[in-house]
Amino acid sequence: MNTMEVKLIPCCIFFILMAVAIKAQVNPEMCRYPLGMTGGKIQDKDISASSQWSESTAARFGRLDFDTGDGDGAWCPDIMTEPDGFKEYLQVDLRSLHFITLVGTQGRHANGMGNEFAQRYKIKYSRDGSSWVGWHDRMGKQVIEGNKNTYDVVLKDLEPPIIARFVRFMPVADASMSVCMRVELYGCEWLDGLVSYSLPDGHQMIYRGLDVFFNDSLYDGATAQRLTKGLGQLADGTWGLDDFLHSQVHGVWPGYDYVGWSNKTFPKGYVEMIFDFDHIRNFTSMKGSLECEHGGG
Repeated sequence: MNTMEVKLIPCCIFFILMAVAIKAQVNPEMCRYPLGMTGGKIQDKDISASSQWSESTAARFGRLDFDTGDGDGAWCPDIMTEPDGFKEYLQVDLRSLHFITLVGTQGRHANGMGNEFAQRYKIKYSRDGSSWVGWHDRMGKQVIEGNKNTYDVVLKDLEPPIIARFVRFMPVADASMSVCMRVELYGCEWLDGLVSYSLPDGHQMIYRGLDVFFNDSLYDGATAQRLTKGLGQLADGTWGLDDFLHSQVHGVWPGYDYVGWSNKTFPKGYVEMIFDFDHIRNFTSMKGSLECEHGGG
């Protein structure tokens, strides 16, 4: 792993320093290509599962829009899905980091013989295959609404998107029931090379009578004292508005698009940010955004 250390220097005392989200190489609105479950780019060996009902419902049959072939039309776990069990999963290995913006699911149709589908599910993801993170939307909701029948494809935007190599689909049920799934992932390869970044978590302040929160609410690493071994809002492809009190995202709090700090809490006079990359990179220029506001807490 290769590390780049950045020190941001506050512009004057009592002011607030804010780092706007880095404009990622990927455009979330354009990065919506099927990654290979349907087209076959993802090989059978890269699709696995916690269990299977039979060889004909193994993980390799959990491909969106594939009906039967030499199988029974979908991946089905060995045991029934239980309420709050979250033990069964279908896992896809993308072989490299990808920026994933959308997922699609189906049930087991099997030319009219199937009767199983996942009404709801959760997603877990990993960049290294050992540390797993549960996806949640910007409001903290983890459960995704799934299928209402065995044949229709249901597409769901991952908002926020995830950066991952491994993705697990975990069916959720209100009662004990048989569940089968076919899935696809949509996005594009993550070429930025950024594997993680480390920084102090953002602060809260009162500004124009409003509580403003500059925390990195999407960070998926460790959050004790300092944010480490994760990615978040500095890599989500979203560009903050000029006025940090407003956001492009509906229903969030003031300051949501920004990560920021008060220089009162940094006696050394700078904020240390460390970026880890997949390999050595030659940086010919750097661009950032610093803003100072009077009257901050």
